[in-house]
Amino acid sequence: MEIAYIDQFKAQSPFSIIEIIFKEKRETKIALTFKNGTYVEGYVVDILKEEYQTFVCMKTEDNEVLFFNFQEISLLSIKQPKALAVELSKGTVSRPISNESGISVLELKRWIQKQQEILEIPIDFTLSKTDLQEGNVRLNCKDLITDFLQAVEIICKDALALEVWKTIEKIIITQAEEFKIIKQENNLEIYINTQKALPKNLVSLLVEKTESIL
Repeated sequence: MEIAYIDQFKAQSPFSIIEIIFKEKRETKIALTFKNGTYVEGYVVDILKEEYQTFVCMKTEDNEVLFFNFQEISLLSIKQPKALAVELSKGTVSRPISNESGISVLELKRWIQKQQEILEIPIDFTLSKTDLQEGNVRLNCKDLITDFLQAVEIICKDALALEVWKTIEKIIITQAEEFKIIKQENNLEIYINTQKALPKNLVSLLVEKTESIL
């Protein structure tokens, strides 16, 4: 997995990558080659769009500040691709590449059991054994349940919502390409792709979709 993740990267415009770095990953070091051959390394500080032009402010490790028109750039290099693995693969790499400790299938099942006690509702994963062999899938499952518990706390903010929530008897989580939540009888069914990156605003989506069907 050390370099295999790079094979999952997707072609995209250099400026779209710069925008991602500016909005979410400012600590990511990049290198730029200008059309005149000038080469610089540093970090994105700010971006300004004016009509048909885009201007960038960067700083070097020596705190030298650079200002330039992005149209003068011929090549963008990412010095720390691991930090942008999810974004550069457009979600095919489901989690950032890091030294994050994994979780075994047994540990995940034990952890889910504890969350069921907090939720007071059974959680049923219909994922196949093959899916659960993937470490990132197990971590995504853990993140999904963590976010779902936060969503439930937001939903049950008043007595009326709490009474409606108490009619739910089971949570069923199913692997699917399309993210959706449906209510079948008294079961809440969550369809989500745990093999790819989870939505960044997952808690809000869980709240919105769950409230719409309760």
